[in-house]
Amino acid sequence: MFKTLKMTNRLTQRLMVTTLYLGIATSTLFLSPNAAQADSNLVKNGNFSNTQDGKPVDWRVIGSNTSVSYDTMEKPEGASGSLKVTIDAAGKGQGQILQKIPVTPGQIYFLEGWVKSGKAENGFLQIKLLKNNKEITRISARESGVEWNRVTKEFDVGEADAIAILLRFYQTKKNIGKSLWFSNVSVIPASERIRTPPEFAKLEAVPTFNSIGIYADITGEMSKFTTGKIVFRKKGKAEWRPALDMVWHDVTKQLRGSLLNLEEDTEYEIKASMEDPNLKDPVAPAMTTAQTWKSDVPIARTIHLPPGVSNEPLIIDQSGTKDGWVRYTTDPSSPSILNAEKNGENAILLKGVHHVIIEGLTIKGGIKDAIKINESTDIRIRRCDISQWGQVGELLPSTNKKWGKGPFYMDEEGNRINLQAGVRITAGAARVVVEDCFIHNPRGRATSWKNGHPLGPTSIIMSMSDGNHVIRNNDLIGGEDHRFNDTIEAAYNNKVQGGPYRDTDIAGNIMFFSNDDGIELDGGQMNIRMFNNWIESSYCGISTAPTLYGPSYIYRNLIVLEGEERGETNFALKIGGNKKENPGQNFFFHNTIYSNGKALRGGNWGKGPTPVQTRNNLFALGEILYPQVSYGDFDYDMLRPNSLDPALPKWQKNGVIGSEKFQNRSAGDYRLTDQSPAIDAGQILPTVNDNHTGKEPDIGAIPFGAESLFPVRPNSISLLPMRVHLAMTIGHAETASATIAINAPASTGSRWRIITDTPWLIVSPTSGPCDGNPHEVTLSIDPANKKEGLLQGAVTVRTDSGYNRTSFIKARVRPQKLFMKVFDAVDLEHSGFTVVESNDAPTPSFLQAPESRSEADKSFIKVNVSIDQPGTYYLHGLISVPGPGAPAHDSFFVQIDEGERTLWAFAIKAASHWAWQTSSIHKEAYPQKIELDAGEHTIMVWGREALSQVAKLAISNSTLSPES
Repeated sequence: MFKTLKMTNRLTQRLMVTTLYLGIATSTLFLSPNAAQADSNLVKNGNFSNTQDGKPVDWRVIGSNTSVSYDTMEKPEGASGSLKVTIDAAGKGQGQILQKIPVTPGQIYFLEGWVKSGKAENGFLQIKLLKNNKEITRISARESGVEWNRVTKEFDVGEADAIAILLRFYQTKKNIGKSLWFSNVSVIPASERIRTPPEFAKLEAVPTFNSIGIYADITGEMSKFTTGKIVFRKKGKAEWRPALDMVWHDVTKQLRGSLLNLEEDTEYEIKASMEDPNLKDPVAPAMTTAQTWKSDVPIARTIHLPPGVSNEPLIIDQSGTKDGWVRYTTDPSSPSILNAEKNGENAILLKGVHHVIIEGLTIKGGIKDAIKINESTDIRIRRCDISQWGQVGELLPSTNKKWGKGPFYMDEEGNRINLQAGVRITAGAARVVVEDCFIHNPRGRATSWKNGHPLGPTSIIMSMSDGNHVIRNNDLIGGEDHRFNDTIEAAYNNKVQGGPYRDTDIAGNIMFFSNDDGIELDGGQMNIRMFNNWIESSYCGISTAPTLYGPSYIYRNLIVLEGEERGETNFALKIGGNKKENPGQNFFFHNTIYSNGKALRGGNWGKGPTPVQTRNNLFALGEILYPQVSYGDFDYDMLRPNSLDPALPKWQKNGVIGSEKFQNRSAGDYRLTDQSPAIDAGQILPTVNDNHTGKEPDIGAIPFGAESLFPVRPNSISLLPMRVHLAMTIGHAETASATIAINAPASTGSRWRIITDTPWLIVSPTSGPCDGNPHEVTLSIDPANKKEGLLQGAVTVRTDSGYNRTSFIKARVRPQKLFMKVFDAVDLEHSGFTVVESNDAPTPSFLQAPESRSEADKSFIKVNVSIDQPGTYYLHGLISVPGPGAPAHDSFFVQIDEGERTLWAFAIKAASHWAWQTSSIHKEAYPQKIELDAGEHTIMVWGREALSQVAKLAISNSTLSPES
């Protein structure tokens, strides 16, 4: 299906796609090496015929380990000669011969050249984009081989005012004595290039329930001026609707795109076309049809598990057909519980089967995974309760230097425990649906970044499958004692099929408690759609690092990034880089991001860029850090002041600068307020928001006037508020309680019950009827709880028919005898810090560190405190990190009495946001825990980085800050 992908005939037959092969005769236009117009070529002496002292004029040969000469014998057809490069001695890095050329910023150019090179020498052409003589980025063009190969690359120079054209090659010891050749290198305006016009060779449509992925194989030569268009309509309707433009991917020679927000079980007609102002004749369009999936499928046979508890793993060996599926479900007279314990690697194994449904089961156990799907297609896992899989292990020091510092959870054989899933979708699996499941409480837990990269269990793994899956409306809930590594994980980030791969929808899910990413989309990401999901309590939110092929569409998600188990955060949107050439496109539309760290960060898989477009996102908190300026397209978003780094005039021309308050963020209600500047401030995006009700689309995931419940799940359970706050003081019999309202329609079952893996939480009542009426449930902290500080958990309502809804619980527990002394920073003895007055700060004035790091290192704030009772104490600060460039201002040093200075790295790094922080809360020992004897003590807060701001400092025997 893809020209550069190895796809088996079996897979091709499996895919439920509709294709149209177009019998278009393609004429081949031979381009000689002299095809570039001489008066348009910006490269001087591009044919290398002009030499001086044996070297090509206008070219600079770097290093002295190569010899060059003009060769009239070895040349491509039509050329007068070539530049022969012989490697005489090994050199450092890659060899290079270069020429610098001035260019016009914002223009598109076309590079052409010819290369003949052995594989070991790997000759290729490279373009460096320069601004003010400094490199912005580099672009490689590789088509080298033992015969002459034409190398081309069309490129946009962006802000560059000059480029360097480089002839590159390897020059290690094994290359000594070998030669390679370059010929007729040219750079011309792309609008003037002579090319074979592009044509559609094949059009393919791959559906899910609510999306269709479009793949157009193209012959001929594409250009950055060529735009791929899609229109579509329901079959039988007259009017065509526009979709988002397709995206060109040069490696696979395809235009790709997705139709979004479609109706299920509906046939659509699809027309693809190309527009190009530089083509004389229009390109003939291509058409196809596709039918979206339907939720209800015909059941040919139902297999009931035995009533009660079964301890043997279930090996599924029965297959159905598209006209009659096989269903495995619970006994109708008495619930069936499959608890495989440790009697097999999996509680359920599907291998070599198809058209199978696993429905309404309670599934526990499995040494590795609860459910494993291998070499199986058309599988649906729906309304199942999946828990207690995997290994616990023992936390032991690292025994292998390659593993990092550790410690890690090890199994009995000394292996690190990792990649164990509630549901594993692996090799040969296609069209797997996991829906309305409750996946929670693995046996073990993940390590945190304190020990190196987190390792541990995950709810769902997609790894080396054939793609085309749907993960929808699931509650994927870890816990403080059972945190996931990633909630949904891609096992092999650097492989095309390593994650969701292609044509996969992840929608309507609730994802809590991971020590790394909420979800990894990493890998091929061809028509991956992530929408209508809620992620909370993780280190990162959504990872697209890398996007090897693309495109992926991430839209209408709510990401609340307040931290993993230590309170540390990284990136809400973690975007990849360019370790491999031609990375795919990411689209981020209508997301609401609340991040204590970075809202978006690029270059996490290679230093170079991944093409990114953002529209209509509400970055309520968090810095947007995207240094790959030539590949960023940011507009129509709402973001806080000074949170865009770098801030470029071309970015956010139509954006909104402001601080969104939300209707009730404390209760998890992220709807816009009635005075929000985000209302009617978005851009219309076909198939994404063209059904908006206001004057223009609202910015963010949740439009003004929407219901408060998110994510939206049609005809499902309501559980409000989405976030509940509790409090207690240790030793007090009475604790503050809160109520939560449950409304389960009769269509979701007969009765509901409460499930929680939170040991300190008391719930009453624990069950009730599904009658479409609200039922109030009281939540409180167990009076016997002795754990102090911020406790986090979840409460899930699940019906007897298997529908779920989860809310997030935050509890603040203070010690029985609270010690708390709070100081306004400006009232303390200080030196080097500047007093700043502000109406936007929590105090009328605050202290700001000096402008340079060297000066900040000498500045201090002194806190003198009298301690009556010896014990463990904590230092808190009400701190703001200015932006842009927040990471350059996010730390102090702390010194206790005459002790050493220790680093206070801030956990909350959102630009220009005031927040209470506890000194080095992510460290297990000093200075998080400050051991103080009774008597007088001095705590010094030293500056470290420029311009860090502090309004208040506090000393307490509680890990909770004064205003928590």
